[in-house]
Amino acid sequence: MNINFQYLRAFVEVARCQSFTQAAVALHLTQPAISKAVRELELDLEIRLLERTSRQVRLTEAGLALYDQARSIFALEQVMLEDIKARRGLRRGRLVVGASTTIAAYWLPAYLAQFTQRLPDIEVSLVSGNSLTIQHQVLDYQVDIGLVEGPVTDARLQGQMWRKERLTLIASPTLEVDPTALENHCWIVRESGSGTGEVVNQFFSEHRFQPKRRIEVGSNMAAIQMVLAGGGLCLIPRIMVHSTIDQGQLREIPLASGALERPLNWVSLKGRPVSLPRQAFEQLCRSSSTISSG
Repeated sequence: MNINFQYLRAFVEVARCQSFTQAAVALHLTQPAISKAVRELELDLEIRLLERTSRQVRLTEAGLALYDQARSIFALEQVMLEDIKARRGLRRGRLVVGASTTIAAYWLPAYLAQFTQRLPDIEVSLVSGNSLTIQHQVLDYQVDIGLVEGPVTDARLQGQMWRKERLTLIASPTLEVDPTALENHCWIVRESGSGTGEVVNQFFSEHRFQPKRRIEVGSNMAAIQMVLAGGGLCLIPRIMVHSTIDQGQLREIPLASGALERPLNWVSLKGRPVSLPRQAFEQLCRSSSTISSG
């Protein structure tokens, strides 16, 4: 039994997009050509890979297994091509970095600027999302390397600490805060899947309380704005607010348990070869002390 890799590539794109139309656009083919390729692949393998309805495309159990294997094949193909380019002295190549929103906005810009100055011919992209989203993108080969807040628990991924980040409890200067009864205040918290949200939940657990009221927001910037408006308390990375605290627009509430820190972790796919652009970027980030957390 042989596999036609053009058919397989079409199948992988349909599975990734969950759409024949979007897969056709991504591969610069027509939708009938994509449909024919997937149908021929199913005939060659003598098994149904997709369940088609008028509204959506779903993977069968066999399709899911093939999709996982095929992604590895095409990821290895991409790594081989990038490695060949990288071996020309890093005069060509591409690096896609995924990072949780705070890391992307506050930690990485200076490092990426240094990287592009040292290696101006390497194409660099930075994508951001919450920590869970970035881990999924690493699994799906959408990014070469990820940087996330908090632990990496998926067994398919490898996590390694890059540095620690300090968090601080903030409030509006006009808000009266009783540090001994924090549970009585409204807390501004991040959504599920956020690294900051996980730290806050852990903080509640360790201090054995749940706030009587909480407001969930989708970004740390939204949380800061809520606090500035007097909406409540928030645990936030200090790097985001140290200048605002210095200017007196926000007030830092001391924690009885002392300074709170969390790890910022590299996340990569186990077994995935390391391209030279990625290796150079990791080395820069680990050796340089470009930024302090404030």
